[in-house]
Amino acid sequence: MTANASSTISPSLPQQQPILRILLIGLLVVLSGYYIWVLYKAITPNVSLAYKAYYIKNQTLYWQPKQPNLALALPTTLETTSNIPNLSRAGWNIDANNNMRELTQQGGLYFTLPTAPTANVTITFTLAKAPLQLKPIAFTFNHYQGSLLPQDQGKTLTAQLPKQQFLSSPQQLQSLILTVPTPLQVTSINLTPIDTNTLSLPHNTGSINQNIGNLK
Repeated sequence: MTANASSTISPSLPQQQPILRILLIGLLVVLSGYYIWVLYKAITPNVSLAYKAYYIKNQTLYWQPKQPNLALALPTTLETTSNIPNLSRAGWNIDANNNMRELTQQGGLYFTLPTAPTANVTITFTLAKAPLQLKPIAFTFNHYQGSLLPQDQGKTLTAQLPKQQFLSSPQQLQSLILTVPTPLQVTSINLTPIDTNTLSLPHNTGSINQNIGNLK
């Protein structure tokens, strides 16, 4: 009786192996498809510019859902004591105090514009106090390199951003990054298009024109 029972059970094992193999192959196909989908969503996330800049690329200091495109309208003045989403994560102190926010090493702004400006734009950093022995500060705006020049006995730093250096699409993130030798106590940042009919800045204009001529 024992031998007969054994002979009836053993033939069923080879029949189960193809079924298990098919189930395992199917599970691997499903898992592979899932992970490919996850990888695709990670590479091409359908999120706002502000979300991508803050959570994915770690570019900005604050997350602000009310400004999904980090858009600015010119002219504009950014108060650095506010948690504005345009400040870079690098360089800026996360906490503001004494009506200013400190910028060290490298840091700046990220923003978009609804339309590209038709004139050069003056950018001005207003400081709580003038640093000792303040010199021109190098910056990179998109792919353009220039210098912020001290004005008002060192209480402001000013430069002109050439209109042709602005990215044309409202979905492209503009970046302006400063390299500061000593910490700056910044109270506000102003961006204003230049009215060539009423405003003349010969010193800055000459500097910018010289830089433009050196562009390759």
